[in-house]
Amino acid sequence: MFLKDLAALNQIKENNMAQIIPLFQRIAQKESKQKNLEGNTEKFFCFSMGGKAFVVPAVDVAEVAAYSSLIEIPTNSDIISGVVNVRGTVIPILNLRTRLGLPKDFSINSNTKVIYFKASQDYFIGMIADEIDFHLTEGVILPKTTSLAGATKDDNSIIMEEKGTNCRFQVFFFDDWVKPSEFADVRKVLDSF
Repeated sequence: MFLKDLAALNQIKENNMAQIIPLFQRIAQKESKQKNLEGNTEKFFCFSMGGKAFVVPAVDVAEVAAYSSLIEIPTNSDIISGVVNVRGTVIPILNLRTRLGLPKDFSINSNTKVIYFKASQDYFIGMIADEIDFHLTEGVILPKTTSLAGATKDDNSIIMEEKGTNCRFQVFFFDDWVKPSEFADVRKVLDSF
């Protein structure tokens, strides 16, 4: 029954993703006890940036949407690309590509998506992904000493191994990749609107 439900969800058009993400979060929360715990089984969305695959815990994702016009704004922050207006809410869009070891520049195409995260009780932030897989992947968080084959691992890297395979992905916890001072920059941008 569960696989049948997921197959039906995959057929729903993107404009309904705002309604579907809470369902994915509820599915993921049934098994998720604590974020970032070694050996913990989690549900993840897989996404790509710069030709590399990453995963993000489904419980952290507030919404996924097609890319819309980015409004560039003057800021001293290296990671704030601009803002978007989503149903009357201003949401800063962060470019964390250099922090993930990728070139800062990116191209927009029909597969480009924006992943929105609830950064605090009163605001969201977004991140542009080249592509996202809308089915949930189940995986286990590995010990911090684990690395991806042939990859350099820094202190922020947490690795997930997909259940039933030897596939490993770097886990993206936005609150681990964004510095506290950068959250303050995001707040300044929001306060200017």
